[in-house]
Amino acid sequence: MGKQLMKLIFNADDFGLTEQVNLAIQKAMAFGVVRSTTIMMNQPGTAHAIELYKEGQIPEVGLHLTLTSGKPISDPKLIPELVDSNGYFLTRKELAAKPNIPSEQIMREFVAQYQLAVESGLKINHIDSHHFAAIYPVLKRTFISFANEVALPVRRADVICEGQQDLKVPFPDAFDIGFYDEGVNIEWLKRRLLMHKTNKQLESVEFMCHPGYKQDKTLETLSSYVSSREKELEILTSIELEKWLCDNDIHPVGFNHLTK
Repeated sequence: MGKQLMKLIFNADDFGLTEQVNLAIQKAMAFGVVRSTTIMMNQPGTAHAIELYKEGQIPEVGLHLTLTSGKPISDPKLIPELVDSNGYFLTRKELAAKPNIPSEQIMREFVAQYQLAVESGLKINHIDSHHFAAIYPVLKRTFISFANEVALPVRRADVICEGQQDLKVPFPDAFDIGFYDEGVNIEWLKRRLLMHKTNKQLESVEFMCHPGYKQDKTLETLSSYVSSREKELEILTSIELEKWLCDNDIHPVGFNHLTK
C-alpha cells in the first residue's frame, strides 16, 4: 500500500498591508513552504505588492476581501451601511453588530475590489476575507453568491461560522486557524499537522499565516498583530520544518492545486 500524502496550503494573509509585510511574504514564498497569498486592495502596501507580483516574485495570489480596514474601493456614498461618517470601513465589532446590510452594497464592494485586482494585472486564483468578515452572518450569503459568481476557490471558513453548503466552488478539505499568536510554535504545528493527516478523508488542509517583521512602524498603526509575525516567518523558512514536511509526506501546494 502506498504512503498517505496530504497537501498543505499555507496561505499568507495581508499581502499589501505594508511593504515590510510584502517582503516577508516574498521571502516565505521564495523558500517554498508558503505557496499562496491573498492581497488587500486598499492598503498602504498594495501598489508595492502588485509590483512584486509583476516582477514574478509572487507565483500565486488570491484576493483578501477587506471590509474592516481602511477605505473602500467603491464610493462610500454608495455603501453607507459599510462605512462610518468619514468614509472608512466600520470596525470588526461594529460590522458584526449590524443586524442587516443590503446585499447590493456588500456585493458592490466585493466586485469593486475584485475588478481592481484584475485591472491591476493580477491573476486572482482564490478568495478569502480579512478578519473573516465575509463569513459574518450579515455578510455570509452575499459572499457565497459572489464566490459562486466568480467561480474561484475559497477558504473553507465554516470552522468559524457554519453554513457554507451552498458554495459551488472548490475549497480545501479543512482550514486551521491555530498557527497564530500563542500557536506560533513549530512543535505545536507538527502535532496539528499530524492530527489532520490521521484523517483518511482529508486530502488537503489550509493553514493561515501572517509573515512579517517586528520593526514595522506602519504595521503598528494598522494591526494589533505585530510581534509574532517575525516568529511565523522564522518557522515558515526553517530547514527543520521543510525537512519534517518531506519526511512525513506532507506536500506544500498553492490554491492552483484545487483547480488542476
